[in-house]
Amino acid sequence: MFKPCLNQKAHKTIQYNKFMASVSIVLYKQKTLKNGDHPLMLRIIKDRKSSYRSIGHSCKPEWWDEENNRPAKKHPHKLKLEILIAQKLNEARELILDSEIEQKDYSSDEIVTKTKSGVKKITIFKFYDEVIERFKKANKIGNAAVYRDSRKAFFKFRNGKDLFFSELTPAMLNKAEEYLFGQNVSANSISLYLRTLRSLYNKAIVEGCIDTKKTSYPFSVYKISKLNTKTKKRAITKDLMQKIIDLKLEKETPEWHSKNYFLFSYYNMGINIIDIAHLKNNNIENGRLKYKRIKTGKEYNVKLLPPAIEILDYYTQNQVSDYIFPILNNTVHITQAQIHTRIKKVIKQINSGLKEIAKQCEIDVHLTTYVARHSWATILKRSGISTSVISEAMKHDTEKTTQVYLDSFENDIIDEANQKLLE
Repeated sequence: MFKPCLNQKAHKTIQYNKFMASVSIVLYKQKTLKNGDHPLMLRIIKDRKSSYRSIGHSCKPEWWDEENNRPAKKHPHKLKLEILIAQKLNEARELILDSEIEQKDYSSDEIVTKTKSGVKKITIFKFYDEVIERFKKANKIGNAAVYRDSRKAFFKFRNGKDLFFSELTPAMLNKAEEYLFGQNVSANSISLYLRTLRSLYNKAIVEGCIDTKKTSYPFSVYKISKLNTKTKKRAITKDLMQKIIDLKLEKETPEWHSKNYFLFSYYNMGINIIDIAHLKNNNIENGRLKYKRIKTGKEYNVKLLPPAIEILDYYTQNQVSDYIFPILNNTVHITQAQIHTRIKKVIKQINSGLKEIAKQCEIDVHLTTYVARHSWATILKRSGISTSVISEAMKHDTEKTTQVYLDSFENDIIDEANQKLLE
């Protein structure tokens, strides 16, 4: 049977030189528990100052060998306790040695604090719940929704069975991928779910939920990048855009509103529907649209084209809340959760209207709010605008790349390029 190598001198006091701290496990008689036991404490002495920390176990006085600071021979769980004590002593000793090697000044309290901050035992789904709740409290409802969807997908794969982060392996991630494909989930969605899981894993590392010395990082072997597929390009031509512009629709119908939102986005550098929903009167200044994008915090300053002004005039004249467009109402949609839910619902309604518009205009493209942004970039490029002025946004892997181009030019250059939409 295995027996830890613990000589009496090592148990009594671990001391490396006269400058280093001493470490020992002692029976802390200053405190007596209800059952008559005393706590077993890790004691660290540095510069004549003692600091204590419970190791989570107690012992009866008659079961403890005080001379050698170890369990007495008659202790019923002597071997198990000796193994635990060896682990605790080695942990403290390693922390002290690291500080000495790095020539860092330290105190007994600091070493005790570090030993207290051991690995936080938490399962993956419980940590998902913690992170989701934090996002909700921070009013980051979109982030909460992304993590919730990722949790739901992985929960289904696991059939509801929770697990610790140390149990997550590359093989399991491969099986999760295969399962989701079997459920007819798209590659892009699977990529998003697993990237979110990877983000959760990284948060767990930062928060001390994973012992990185004992646990291999599963995403260094399993590569999510293999799931990345180029999104199918869905820009429409200028002629087809003109068909939508010319389409006559009855006022105040869902399709009529969908057309307005779509064209307002198109005329304003592909402004996102979420940002359209948040526009207020103070975002319009001297014939310009000024706003900060909700998603990125990027500030935009766009010269309003006449058709965009016409759309704005209608909604400002019929405005019923602080918001220009009848998507949000500040007296109804108060919390971030309410705002998120409302916008998500409206986007579905807009896309439904755009589907009908595409049918009437005989446009063989899945027309959505996203198409307005893509078409804006593509039509400008086809009109002869240099890619050094406006890059074809949807040909970049990230929106950030597009913004690098836009950031380096004055407004009048962008205004001139945007004017091409009307020529």
